[in-house]
Amino acid sequence: MNGIKKTALKFEEGVKKIEKEVRKNIATAVLAAFAFIIALVWRDAIQGVVNEIVARMGLNGTGYIYTIIIASIVTLICVLGIMFFSRWGEKK
Repeated sequence: MNGIKKTALKFEEGVKKIEKEVRKNIATAVLAAFAFIIALVWRDAIQGVVNEIVARMGLNGTGYIYTIIIASIVTLICVLGIMFFSRWGEKK
């Protein structure tokens, strides 16, 4: 009888561990989805600002050069943002 109880307890512990892992993974997926939505909104905002800067610089046009200029400016802005928020997140 004692062996059956031990087996049942191990099974119950295993089920609880799996349930905990599933909840953790679902929470991670939902948080990633929220982060993706935030990233899309910021992408539009940054792209609008960069388009305005490029237009004021007189670099309007289509083609790969225009795309490279915008990508370079967005990359610079994002790298600066990453540096700022990395330092901000480390402060106590």
